[in-house]
Amino acid sequence: MIKKIGLSLLSAVLLALPWWWSWGGWSLFVAFVPLFVLGDMRPRGYWAWVAAAFTVWNVGTTWWVGIATPVATFGIPAGSLFFTLLPFMIFHWFRTRAPEPIGWALFVTLWIAFEALFMNNEISFPWLTLGYGFAETPQVVQWYELTGSFGGSLWVLVGNVLFYQLWRRRRERPWRTATVAGLWVLVPVAASLVRYATYEEAERPVQVAVVQPNIDPYNEKFGGLTTTQQRDLILDLATGAPREVAFILTPETAFDGDFWLNDLQRNPEIDTLRRFMGRFPRATLVAGATTLLRYDEGAPLRRWTRTDPLWGISYDVYNSALGITAGETGVQVYHKSKLVVGAELFPYPKVFGALKFLDIDLGGVSGSLGMQDRRSLFVNPQGTRAGVAICYESVYGEHFTEYVRRGAQVMFVITNDGWWGDTPGYRHHFSFARLRAVETRRAIARCANTGISGFIDQRGNVIDSAGWDLRTLLTGTINASDTLTPYVRSGDYIVRLSLLVLGLSLLYYIAWRFRKRSLLLDD
Repeated sequence: MIKKIGLSLLSAVLLALPWWWSWGGWSLFVAFVPLFVLGDMRPRGYWAWVAAAFTVWNVGTTWWVGIATPVATFGIPAGSLFFTLLPFMIFHWFRTRAPEPIGWALFVTLWIAFEALFMNNEISFPWLTLGYGFAETPQVVQWYELTGSFGGSLWVLVGNVLFYQLWRRRRERPWRTATVAGLWVLVPVAASLVRYATYEEAERPVQVAVVQPNIDPYNEKFGGLTTTQQRDLILDLATGAPREVAFILTPETAFDGDFWLNDLQRNPEIDTLRRFMGRFPRATLVAGATTLLRYDEGAPLRRWTRTDPLWGISYDVYNSALGITAGETGVQVYHKSKLVVGAELFPYPKVFGALKFLDIDLGGVSGSLGMQDRRSLFVNPQGTRAGVAICYESVYGEHFTEYVRRGAQVMFVITNDGWWGDTPGYRHHFSFARLRAVETRRAIARCANTGISGFIDQRGNVIDSAGWDLRTLLTGTINASDTLTPYVRSGDYIVRLSLLVLGLSLLYYIAWRFRKRSLLLDD
């Protein structure tokens, strides 16, 4: 019993270490090995020991989400457990019944397939994608520009198979296995360090000012300060930006001025912001805001459309970014498209309709928000094109690449991570942006309500940052780029290849079973 507990707990700790400390994802290369060893023992209730390991990993690294709502305390570990335990147990079933190479192929491909599924459905929380374990050490994964973060997951999973084989052959002069395992880890690291040392950014400077207002989301955002006071606080900070600045950023949902998209250009709050931008004739203000769209009577409605019975109107609510430039009557608009489940998106309402009462209120608006099908860009008076990822959108690699494919030369992330307090969550969120910079070779300016705002170069280096619980204006220069990386061009092809290998492995298993049965009948 003690050995089983120890192996299960060891896997949990090895899986969690990269999210606990900023030393890199090295423990991930052996994190599954204790579970493989435990599987060799064929214990009764093996699934429970695996479930315990994955639950400790999930809860130990994402417990902070429960600060905003107790529902997430149970919901996120439950969802994460489903998307980790199921592929592992399917693999284990095949491992005990199929030829060994098929079992290991299914381990790698099933895990990647379920990571992708967890990333690309309405119940989505890809925080613990294995490739994200290297977010704090981007210098060793510069090759993500070729593969994206799923390349990191593949790297880790194959590494576990190799190190398990090394463990199994430890008394049989395992030099060949040790050499292969060592090269599997070290060659990509060496190539990455060379790329890191030799990569040079073209000098195309874009000066950006980032406003970090440090407004408490619980005690000030919705009650402690009026919307006018919050606006004035933000604009007072922005006043310190250099006159020649190219962009000024404010956090997610920073402004709330009844921004009806039907008549946005004549909104008095927009007029106030436009007049303010007269101080910065070369700049565009990228402002996080809550916006609304009113439908005419009889117009077709969307899934997320709300109806006000008192006023008899139907309308959508969006988490948006607004681009405002002095002297321009038009307003550039982008709506957040990757929504936080439970807070901004009620998933699969036909299935979970009875649980609607569990909607979380983050941002003053509960229930599902509207989404935008395609990414759109913001252009300043000098013609610099910027993509704006709103909060959670910076966690999704392939989603992030669409801004770049559509022409973004620099990337911005605007967010409000204050809901979870001074916990690891906002630090993880910031570090994921470093991976996005490597994958796309786009410099990033990140604007948070409070910690961490900052600037990240195209190699994933943090140029400058403002930490937690600071009210400040941060100004920095990042370089624009038009180059498209292989990952930007091809997206998550690692997932598509994994699905192909998964399908071929299953077909091979079926053929093997039929052949084996035929041989038994012949005998």
